[in-house]
Parts: sequence; structure tokens; C-alpha cells
Amino acid sequence: MDQGLFGGILAGKGFTKMLGNPSPTMTGLVTGIYDIGCAIGAVAAFIWGERIGRKRSIIFANIVVIIGAAIQTASFSYGQMLAARIIAGAGVGLSTVAVPILQSETLPSHNRGALLVVQSGLIIIGVAIASWLCFATLFANSSLQWRFPIACQMFFSMLVLCCCPFICESPRWLAKRGETEKARHVISRLLDKPEDDVEVKGQLNEILEAIALEDEDGEPSWGEVFSNATKGRNLQRVLLGMGPYMMNQWSGVNALCYYLAYILETYLGFSTQMSLILASVAFTQYAVFSWPPYFYIDKIGRRWTVIWSSIGCAICMAVIAGSLINQTHTSAAVAVAFMFLFLDCFTLGILPVSWSYSAEIQPLRVRNKSTAVGVFAHWTSNFVVVMVTPLGLNSIGGNYFWIWAIVCASFVPLTYFFGVETSGRSLEQIDNMFFEEPRVLMGLNKNHTKVIKATREDEENRHRAFAKLDHEKAMHVEVLETASY
Repeated sequence: MDQGLFGGILAGKGFTKMLGNPSPTMTGLVTGIYDIGCAIGAVAAFIWGERIGRKRSIIFANIVVIIGAAIQTASFSYGQMLAARIIAGAGVGLSTVAVPILQSETLPSHNRGALLVVQSGLIIIGVAIASWLCFATLFANSSLQWRFPIACQMFFSMLVLCCCPFICESPRWLAKRGETEKARHVISRLLDKPEDDVEVKGQLNEILEAIALEDEDGEPSWGEVFSNATKGRNLQRVLLGMGPYMMNQWSGVNALCYYLAYILETYLGFSTQMSLILASVAFTQYAVFSWPPYFYIDKIGRRWTVIWSSIGCAICMAVIAGSLINQTHTSAAVAVAFMFLFLDCFTLGILPVSWSYSAEIQPLRVRNKSTAVGVFAHWTSNFVVVMVTPLGLNSIGGNYFWIWAIVCASFVPLTYFFGVETSGRSLEQIDNMFFEEPRVLMGLNKNHTKVIKATREDEENRHRAFAKLDHEKAMHVEVLETASY
């Protein structure tokens, strides 16, 4: 939501006056410092997230966001706004670690990707709402112009807190802590079946078996997150999980999202009012196009979703850069059109995968810490992009977008050679890919890149197989005990 919010209120003269009419560098700092707060939140998740659990992390995160938003709303100086944005960012950083993990650990494998698209879709709806709010208050003759849009952040966090009593804890986190009966109860709730149902037993057995395999390496340490000398090849999976998070930011999306109205006004000659209208329309279209991946992300897979999205983003950035070389009415129209198309290409692929892939790919024993590392990389990259964009635009103008075109193009070979496919696989099946056939260039193994078009029936059959396996083990133990007498 901050993407649409801060870029919009920066267009208001009252807000910039309150900040002391900052230079481009100071504008970039007060904008990007939010991302440093988010990175701090990711560090907090790394240290305490596994201890407090997914659900409580979400609760604490939203309380922190409310506190930060309240201080921002009451700000009267640059320093106060700077500090408040760090606090609010810390809450968002903690939340962006906990939410994807909770989702990946509670959603069914056959359509997990489609359901995770809902998160990225709601993020962009928030961006669009924030942008329209900023436009609605742009011409207010008081501090309402920026205080009201900022205060609205508290409403959404309060809404999340109201929903938290109805959210269950992750059964995998509970099982890892030895709370097997609680895990069984949560699984039965998620499947809407009795606790003694064969599918409930099977899913619990699959989780417990994966935990047992990971426990062969002993108690997890913080350093283990960055070690490849483990059964689950943790370092490799941390880097794979960081990949889509880094792609999210180094695509250049926030060079547009945070500064779209500024670019339209300063470099393309639109009025302040028209710039905000165009930015708001762009974000609305952005929100609409965030939903189609729901229908195909589990069918074509995460890898090809990112590859096709990256190709589209690279082409759009190249056209934008070319259009800004000679600023004519026609070139301005082309630049605006391809800014819209860039946001569409981004939200159709890189965005939904970036918020789901890391939580899917990480091993359970260090999933919280590993995801926190990826989120930390995401937000620090966001800070760099937001900080350097005003400087880059002032220094090299439209040529700045050639950088993003080249970076977006590089995502294609990186994804093809290194990425593994998670579509249709349970989190435990993803573990087995690294247990049984590990290699650096995982993308060159067809077993690792195959899209499994699983159905609900396939998932039920797999859980029944695990339940049957548990029964056979119990029978074997009983026979051995009888023989010993």
C-alpha cells in the first residue's frame, strides 16, 4: 500500500512543505527508509519468528504497523516522519515473513499457487486504493491532504487483527514443536474432516516423516541456514528463495510505482492532476491484472510464469527508455502506454511467484529463518531502488530505464538454469527433490522442472498412502513385540 501512498502524497505541496522541501536525495531517503524498517522486521522474524509462531507474528506485526501509522499521521517534521516510517516498516517486514509461510503450510498442494495469488492481488488492490485516496485529498487546503491517506493504513491493520482469532496456527510448526495432537486438530479443521479420518492421519504422517528426516541433522543452528552441508541443502534453497524476491525489486517495478506521478509530471510534461489520475488508473489496471495468474500459475508452473513475465518486462522497459530519448507528444504517449504494460507484465508473473516461492522452497527446520533472509534481501533491494531512482533520473534521465531492461532480461536464464518447479508438489515432496537428486543447476533436471498437475483426488490418495504406511509400521512393531515375548 505504501507504493501507491507515498508517491501520491509527495505530489502535494503541503506535505513537501511539512518535510521542509527536501532535495531529491532527502526525498529518496524518507521514501526508502520505510524499506529499512521492513528489513528490520525481517531480522526480527529471523531471530524470534520460529519461537512465537506464524499466527502471533502476524498479530504483533499489525500492532506495530498501527503504531507506526499513528505516528506518521501525527508528524510535524522530517525527522518524526522518518522515525515513524521505520516503525511501520518493521511491522510490514515481520508480516511479510509470517504470512507467506502460514499460507504455504496450510494450503493444499494441488492449487496452492492459485490461492497464494490472492495475497499478491490484495497487495495491489491496496496500492490502487492508496493512489486514489491521495488523488481525492490532493487539493485539500490543510494537512488533511496527506494525514488522512496515511491514517487509512490503520484501518486495514485493525481489520487483520479482527480476523486473527479465526486463523489457525500452522500444523507443520506445531508438529515441529512436538504438539502432534494440536497439529492433528488443525489439519482436521483445514480438511473439514474428523481427527481420525484416514486423510488427516496421512497428512500428519507425511509431515512427521519429513521432520524425522530433517532431525537426522540434529538441532538446527542459525549458521545452518547458510550451510550446504545438510541433507536439505539449506544454502542453495535460501538462494533459490531469495531469487524471486530480488527479481521483484530489481525488475524496476518500484522505480515506477513510487515515482510514477513524479515521472509523468517531470519528464513527460503532464500536469500534477493528470499525473495522479494516470498513476491511479495504472495502479487500478495493475490490480485487475494481478488476478489472472489464479487461473494458470498451477497449470504452467512457477518457472515459466516468471520467464514469460521477465521477457515482457524487459521489452517494456526498453521501449520506455527509447521513448524518453526524444520527448515528443507521440513518444510521451508510447512511454505511458508501456509503463502500463510493464505493470501488467510484472503482476502477471514475477509478482505472484515472488511472494509464494520462498516459503514453498525452504526446508521446515529453518523455513522461518530462510524466508526471513529472502524478505530482508527484498526490502533492502527496495530501499536501494527507491533511493537511487531520483538520483538516476536526475543524472541520466530516460536512459535510467535501460538498466532495468537489461536486469529483467537476465532473469530468464537465471530462472531456466537454477529454478525448480513447485507447482502441484507438497512441501514434503519439494524436500525430497533436494534429498534425492541435488545439484547446482537444478533447472536442468527434468524431474525438478516438471509441472505436476495434481488434483484433489491425487492429494487424497497420497495422504491415504501415508496413513496406510503408518498402519503397516504399527503392525510390524506389534509383530516384533509379540515375537520378543
